Amino acid sequence: MSESADGDPSVIRRLAVTTDDVIAALEARDRGRREAVLRVTPPFSGRMRARLHIAGAEGAYESDGDAEPIHVDPRAFLPDGFPRFPGSGAEGWRSAARESLQERIEVDSSDGPLTVRVRYLG
Repeated sequence: MSESADGDPSVIRRLAVTTDDVIAALEARDRGRREAVLRVTPPFSGRMRARLHIAGAEGAYESDGDAEPIHVDPRAFLPDGFPRFPGSGAEGWRSAARESLQERIEVDSSDGPLTVRVRYLG
């Protein structure tokens, strides 16, 4: 892969993410506790890993190029209108969320929206 593609998020075609990271980020955001996201860090390639992260916690991001990490809102992994974390009855909500995770999501990057396939781990 050329060096210029390392900072180009448009090369991303597939994300791998653990189901538990997505559910934890959803709960944290819905409870209003933290600005949890799934973060994808450069250098970018066709297959990337998204990991649970607290937005803004990285301070000044150090990279070799101009590329910045991509922060994916955990709601992007669910269909529109999926209910917020209820507080009570959480196990039923978690189970429904796991079953509703989308195979393709839209990610906002510095180059605009990208549609990527998702592979869920665990």
